[in-house]
Amino acid sequence: RHRALSPQCPFVLNPSTSGNIPSTSRSLPTSSTLCYRNEDVRLATFDDWPVSNIVTPDSLAKAGFYFLKTADKTKCAFCQGVVRGWEPEDIPDIEHRRHFPNCSFVRETINPRLQNYSENVTEQDHGNKSLFPNVNIIASDDGDNLNNLGLSEHHGPKRPEFSTVEARFKSFLTWSTNLIQTPKILAQAGFFYEGLGDEVRCFHCDGGLGHWDPDD
Repeated sequence: RHRALSPQCPFVLNPSTSGNIPSTSRSLPTSSTLCYRNEDVRLATFDDWPVSNIVTPDSLAKAGFYFLKTADKTKCAFCQGVVRGWEPEDIPDIEHRRHFPNCSFVRETINPRLQNYSENVTEQDHGNKSLFPNVNIIASDDGDNLNNLGLSEHHGPKRPEFSTVEARFKSFLTWSTNLIQTPKILAQAGFFYEGLGDEVRCFHCDGGLGHWDPDD
């Protein structure tokens, strides 16, 4: 009808050169999704986050999540994956990778970040002769003197870089998911992982355990 009524209309003659703007494809990302790809924008959604004592807004936003304003539901701005039910000692980077390993943000940002952390811990472990240079060390032959005074010697952890549960938990990046003993349970029990089979070590006494059974 348009052509019949206005045969000389530029749009009728050539729609592509008449200034016509085609409709946007439904497959394109929404502006809100693109907005959440900015870490500061994601962080701003956590203004009323209810469980900051369990997992912090900073760590969630850094891991690619924003708050859905319902319970403790968070959503990845890149893969749209939703994680909820956050627990103490959860590390957003690791939880994101565990649930959505194929997410582009996990592959391009989280994996390199975790790998860099792992390498730094290893370098610190082998490169530092003492993490506490100002601490006076009592010679072993002074032990009898302490006992005579009614005192007992106290030895600090042999692996102080793993003194926190979070540091120990992060050491389990390559831990087998086929084992019943989870990284969270082992980290809370004082163990860290050095990447050898199923062998773990205690951060305090440096004693090792391995060959885990289902009932252990």
